[in-house]
Amino acid sequence: MANREHISLLRSSVARWNIWRENNPHIEPDLDCVDFNGANLSNANLRKANFYMTLLNGANLQGANLTKAFLAGSDLRGANLNETNCPGVKFNGADLGGCSFIKAKLRKVDFSDFDLRGVDFSEADLRKADLRKANLEKVKFFKADLRKTLFTEANLTGAYLSSAWLQDTDLQWTNLSKAILRYSINLTPAQIQSAKIDRDTKVPHYLKIHWISESDFRCEKKIG
Repeated sequence: MANREHISLLRSSVARWNIWRENNPHIEPDLDCVDFNGANLSNANLRKANFYMTLLNGANLQGANLTKAFLAGSDLRGANLNETNCPGVKFNGADLGGCSFIKAKLRKVDFSDFDLRGVDFSEADLRKADLRKANLEKVKFFKADLRKTLFTEANLTGAYLSSAWLQDTDLQWTNLSKAILRYSINLTPAQIQSAKIDRDTKVPHYLKIHWISESDFRCEKKIG
């Protein structure tokens, strides 16, 4: 059950809240099922906070520390999560429709099976994140760090991965139809070969696609 003192303090002033957190590092804030729709929580220290089923629709969480925060079942539609620090955060069952994670630190976060259509992950650190079977249609990964990220069976139809870092990224059975991979870094023919592409998929300049039939292709690295 949410702690009324925690709610009141966070609503009154993020600056005072952060001082209180600094002076009480062992307290884990209990903010479950609270209405924080549209709230300005930018740069708040929300480490290990319990936001279970909390309403954060349209909230401004830019720069917040969400390390090991529990956001299961929360409503984060349209929320600003840019530049957040999210190691160990739990988003299980959260609604993330239309939110933004630009420059967020999301290393090893579990987004498997999530519906993340239209979310902006530009310049985010998603190294070793789990996005298996996620719906990532038209998601922006511009300049994102996707090294060793898991995209197995994910839907990246129309996704924008220009200039993304893709070294050792798992693209097995990933749908890359109409995806933009121009200027992506360290993408290999084997990765493309393991994925599903179409003639509208834009691969980086150092790769070449040879179409054998409407669905069969061979990818190779350009020489010279």
